[in-house]
Amino acid sequence: MLSRRVVIGLLGLGALSLGACARPVPLQGENTSSAEAGASASASAQASTSAAPAAVPAATTTSTAAPAAAGARWADAVRLERWDEAEAELDALPEAERQRPEMKYVRGRVALERGDFPRVVELLTGLDKELPLLADDILRRRAEAAVEAGPFAEAAAFFGKSRTPADLGRAALALEKDGQLAPARAILDRALALAAKSRKKTDDAPLRATRARIAEAQGSLPLAIADLRWLAVEAAGLPEGEAAVASLGRLKQSLAPKDQLARALGLIRSGHADQAIPVLDELEKKKALPLLDVLHARAEAKLKARDYPGAEKAFRLLSTLPGPRKVEAMYLAATALARSGQVDEAIKRWLDLSSKYKKNSWAERALYQAARHLLLRGRYDEAAPLYTRYLALFPKGMYREDAPYEQALAQLSAGQAKTAQKTLARLAKAAKKADEAQKLHELEGLAAFRAGHRDEAVRIWTDVARAFPLSFAALAARSRLAAAGAPLPPLIEPGAARPANPLDLELPDPARLLVSLGLDAEAEGRLVPFEREASARFAGREAEALCGMYGKLMHARRRYRVGVAHVGLPTLLRAPGEADRWAWECLYPRPYLDEVRKLEAEHEVPRGLVHSLMRQESAFDQEALSPVFAVGLLQLMPKTAEKAAAEVGMSFEPTRLKSPHVNLRLGSYYIGKLLKTFQKNPVLAVAAYNAGPKAVGNWTRPGVDAEADLWVARIPYDETRNYVARVLGNLARYQWMEGGDAAVQPLPLEMPGDVEVPADAY
Repeated sequence: MLSRRVVIGLLGLGALSLGACARPVPLQGENTSSAEAGASASASAQASTSAAPAAVPAATTTSTAAPAAAGARWADAVRLERWDEAEAELDALPEAERQRPEMKYVRGRVALERGDFPRVVELLTGLDKELPLLADDILRRRAEAAVEAGPFAEAAAFFGKSRTPADLGRAALALEKDGQLAPARAILDRALALAAKSRKKTDDAPLRATRARIAEAQGSLPLAIADLRWLAVEAAGLPEGEAAVASLGRLKQSLAPKDQLARALGLIRSGHADQAIPVLDELEKKKALPLLDVLHARAEAKLKARDYPGAEKAFRLLSTLPGPRKVEAMYLAATALARSGQVDEAIKRWLDLSSKYKKNSWAERALYQAARHLLLRGRYDEAAPLYTRYLALFPKGMYREDAPYEQALAQLSAGQAKTAQKTLARLAKAAKKADEAQKLHELEGLAAFRAGHRDEAVRIWTDVARAFPLSFAALAARSRLAAAGAPLPPLIEPGAARPANPLDLELPDPARLLVSLGLDAEAEGRLVPFEREASARFAGREAEALCGMYGKLMHARRRYRVGVAHVGLPTLLRAPGEADRWAWECLYPRPYLDEVRKLEAEHEVPRGLVHSLMRQESAFDQEALSPVFAVGLLQLMPKTAEKAAAEVGMSFEPTRLKSPHVNLRLGSYYIGKLLKTFQKNPVLAVAAYNAGPKAVGNWTRPGVDAEADLWVARIPYDETRNYVARVLGNLARYQWMEGGDAAVQPLPLEMPGDVEVPADAY
């Protein structure tokens, strides 16, 4: 969904080398100036007329199975975080095996995830002596369980030594349960003081919620009420914030009007705009705040809650009232109208506004949106001159970089191909990112073709296809060459034929043990301190050694980061041989492969697409959490996940969304659902995964000039446009890795124009 578009930890090859995202935190020994390659090889590719380079089998250094757990069903269940299944499998083992120290540890870990805290304490007590290799983790996990089930004093003593706010909060919670309220409150005061010095504010809400509860129990109502009021405003939308509102009601306390308004705005920002509306309705009745502030907040809430008719009405009312935000309200009323499907009327209003208010910043936005929506609706002859007008009126405007590009697209589809070609060539030359330049050159080739210069178009497309093989631009160029009846260059040039010389890699003891127990994510953390040692041992092949070491895990986050940091762009510009296959697998890992393949087959998803999404959404980080609460490997929004769970007959627990099993199952179902909605077209389905199916439905109209490369080029959100190219590029490279040239699906230029998006699509 577009609302979650702050993509967490992309760390993608293209995101780095081609400038789409920030670099990851440097690794130990990382050369931060190393070249990175283009993250997204393109979605589909024309089959080459030349001999296809053979796909090279995976290198032995990156495909080793988990040591002791190969074939163990309980370990597979642990790895995918299917905790109930893992417990059943472990309980079915012979008693002697279950009592082995490492088995007691994994049973304790499973019990902890299932919330069986007394059992955790029982299994882990004294185990640190039997299993010293994991003693630090055993002591911590036992203390976590003891916070819930006791012994509370021991838990408080363990966490009370920490200097992190979260751990001090655990110590206070244990003391509270032990009846030691005064020490608990003192620790919370210390924790909140530490939290105030930190840039991270995520600890404040649970700390204040605990302190409010303790203060009330102590009879310190002023402090309790102060914390509850803080939570109601600053934690609006979080469980602690909503619980605080209920507690204030129980204590017959209320928020001041200005705090109610702040709470409503917090609810809007946190994605709970529907909950803000009744708060604002009450504020309007009280008449204690400036009416315009309340009305504007309510109109914004309706817009964010997707009540577009209500938002249009609210903003239109505001536009009739005097005040500094009158023109803004006119603009937003038209925006709400456009989102409700009345685009032609919205365009008319934007044009009226831009004519009436000329140089106003909202008039600038209005003129640009009018031009953009004319472009999206296929009214190219009207859009092109509006862009000219915009650039003349606002030469230094906020859309000065987007307007020439979109104007060229309008001209390209309005029969002004020669003019469009000049603009696209100029933009490509000035592009700062190599992938953007290639996409512009591909469109330049289309403009040349439509201007009647076939030979020039073929030359441009051939150059693009060769420059960044398996990129979206390259594969679009190949599809254009095929449509023009021109020869196709090789899909990707073969690399040097060098035999593999596998490294003799072994995991260090803590990591090897954890992998054997199915705890690959924890093993990954244990490997980080060994990176420098591994690099020194395999000097000259450091990156290969690190990729091979992390390749022994099912978890792929760190492996991918190693690849991003150490594998250069030239490696991806040629087909890998036996000696450098590891580099591709490091940059395009396939975690949970068996599970993913099963789910792709079940939901009729092209093989490789789930990993392609995973790479772009979370950089293979199952803990990834975006600012708008998209979760896990496939970055599912909780509301989307809840609806998907209902449709597959699966119970929904928001706390389990980070589980690979849950996240992959729901995400695979959802992309499969989108593929069905959009007639199996991967371009539209991937765009919908990012921006939402209704938005994509609005961009897909019968009769417009909308072949695949043009359709992607006209996506109105920069981020979605780049996202589609990268995900489909990932897919092409995953396909090539599995089956060589023959496995890479061509990019279909023809797009369905008769798509019907259901009213209840999500």
